[in-house]
Amino acid sequence: MKITLKDIAKDTGLSISTVSRALAKSGKISSANVKRVFESAQRLNYPIVSNMAPFKLRNSIYIALVTTFHPGEFYASFFNGFTKAAAGSNIHFGLFNVCMENDCSFRFLESIKKNHFDAAVLFLPGLSKEDYMQILNRVDDFPMISAAPIATPVMDSVVFDNYSGGHLIGKHFHERGFRKIGIIQGPSSELETHLRKNGLIDYCEQNGLKLVMKYRSDYDISSGKGAYEHYKNLEEKPEAIFACNDALAIGFIHSATRDGVSIPADVAIAGYDDIPICEYQNPTLTSIHTPYEILGKNILSHLTAQLSDKDSSISHSGSTKLIPVTLVERESTAKSQIRRALGS
Repeated sequence: MKITLKDIAKDTGLSISTVSRALAKSGKISSANVKRVFESAQRLNYPIVSNMAPFKLRNSIYIALVTTFHPGEFYASFFNGFTKAAAGSNIHFGLFNVCMENDCSFRFLESIKKNHFDAAVLFLPGLSKEDYMQILNRVDDFPMISAAPIATPVMDSVVFDNYSGGHLIGKHFHERGFRKIGIIQGPSSELETHLRKNGLIDYCEQNGLKLVMKYRSDYDISSGKGAYEHYKNLEEKPEAIFACNDALAIGFIHSATRDGVSIPADVAIAGYDDIPICEYQNPTLTSIHTPYEILGKNILSHLTAQLSDKDSSISHSGSTKLIPVTLVERESTAKSQIRRALGS
């Protein structure tokens, strides 16, 4: 549920206009009421940007989550994982959207250090080694960690085991008796796309499965629909398809079922991320479960360890910690559904 000024006003007993002035640091308002507003905002997880914060609560830690947003449920699930990981602690988050295509974005990252924040988590999958080097050079001696995989790690990272996710999908398809496999890839600029793809391809090659479809796309529903148009024009069609995120799978299913294609009887499909809608999609969607709360806890452990060692400067060894993923089977690949549809 999105927290608004109205919620803070109700929590504090102040008017919405007073809450707005307190957060914006404008107009006449007592310091006691300012404190009440900010304490309420932090308690309710209202997003407070750095230039709003006139003070820091004693013994509190402020962490900036920095990413580039795209429409869909993934980013809500990602942020929710961090808030759950920090529940009951003195850690507070600010969520920021940046586009890492110009120097202004690098200057923004520099400003985080100067404006009340104690550390930063970067989820910017498209960055290169050179981009990370520039960030580390410009934002020195400041706790930072990447939640996205880095091809040549120069910044410490905690990430999901994307390769294993693709491998698990291959194994799942194999166990269901599928031999002709397809893949709907994400953006080629993002390392996680290649890791998921390579996990699947390696399993297929090692176990005699045939990859008969590859489709490259963006991580959105419309790209999934485009993948279906590609699929239906293939002479040799896959029996099962791995979509490299759930939005791609949902787009494919929407177009396929509209055309009368039965899933999983005609073609099975599985996604990646296990966003909440997977349980309500028709058919429900098999997906790789990525435990955001566990990711958040591991990242917070790393950052708080750096923050507690005040006598040492911040250094990065380029270490990478992998968070295990699991497969959640649902109707889109379920063996019972396949048998029932085939009349066996």
